[in-house]
Amino acid sequence: MIRSHLLFLALILSPFASMAPVHAHGSHGGGSELEAGEFDFTPLLTVEGHAGFDDNLEIPEKHYAADFLIGGEFAWGLGDNKQFSLSAFVGPALVRGGAEHFYGEIHVEDHSEEEHEHEAHPTRSRVDFKAYLEANYKHSDRLNIQAYWNPYLVTSDELEFHADENEWEKFESKGIKNELGAKVKYAFGDGDVDFGLGDSVSDLIDGAYVSVDHRQGWGVDGVFIGNYTDPRLGVGFNYGETSFQVEAGPRYYTPGSYASDLDSRTDFAGEIMISRPVSDEVEFFAHWKVVYSWDKAEGWGRGYQHHVGTGITYKL
Repeated sequence: MIRSHLLFLALILSPFASMAPVHAHGSHGGGSELEAGEFDFTPLLTVEGHAGFDDNLEIPEKHYAADFLIGGEFAWGLGDNKQFSLSAFVGPALVRGGAEHFYGEIHVEDHSEEEHEHEAHPTRSRVDFKAYLEANYKHSDRLNIQAYWNPYLVTSDELEFHADENEWEKFESKGIKNELGAKVKYAFGDGDVDFGLGDSVSDLIDGAYVSVDHRQGWGVDGVFIGNYTDPRLGVGFNYGETSFQVEAGPRYYTPGSYASDLDSRTDFAGEIMISRPVSDEVEFFAHWKVVYSWDKAEGWGRGYQHHVGTGITYKL
C-alpha cells in the first residue's frame, strides 16, 4: 500500500524533477539486469549535507546546505543487456549563505556607478527547492549515455543595506535557475576490481573509464551564464563493500555574453566519491569536488573551489 502511494507521488513529481542524486553517487535504482520488456520502479529518498568554498575570489565565499530529495527510477529492459531509465527527484534545500550556482557565474560590477569593494555573500538562512530529471541509456556494460535537467528555485531575494552608501546590494534574485547537460561514459574493463579479494594495482585497468560531460546554465532572469565541458579519465574500485571512484581532467569554460569581458579558459577539475551499503535499503555516500583556475580576471580569481558532501540514499 505504501509503495503504491509512493509510485503515485513520484508520477506527480516527475515533470518537475531534476537532480538525480542516486546516479550522481554511483548507486543503481533497481540493482539488477532487466530482461527485454521487463519494467521496474524503485522509489528513493536521498538526504545530503554539503558545503562549498570558493577560495578563488578576493573575498572567499562559502555556503552550506541540506537537501531532502524524494523520487525514484523507472527502468525498462531492452534486451541484449541494454536498458533505458528515467529518474526524477524533487525536494527542499535548507541553505545558509549563497544558493547553488552554475560553475563560472561571477559578480559583474556596474561601471557606470561608483565602484566599491565586492563583499562576500551575507550568511543568511533560506529554504530553496531543487529537482533533477535524468534520462539514461545503457547500451552495454561499457557504454552509457545520459541527459539531464537541473532546475533550482531561489525562494526570495537576498539584499543587504550599506548604510555608508545609503543603498541596497542584491546577492541573490528570486526565481528559477536552470542547468542542462549530457554525458557519455565508456569503460575499458568490466569494473570488477576488489582489493579486498586480492586484486592488485595492475588490475585497475578493469576499473578505468573515460567520460565527457557538457553543461549549460541560465540565471533566474533567463540570462545565459555559459557552458563548460569536462573530459575526464577515471577509475573505480572496491575494497570489500566500500566503493571508490576517482576522476580528473581539464574543464573548458566559456562565459555567457553577460560577462563579455571574460575570455574562455581552461581549468582543472576532479572528484573523489565513496559509497557503502549500510543495509539492503540504505547506502552511505561521500564526495569531494575540486576545481582549480589559473586565470585571474574581474569577478574571478586564481585559486581553488571546493565542494564536499555526504549523505544517504534510502530505497523506500
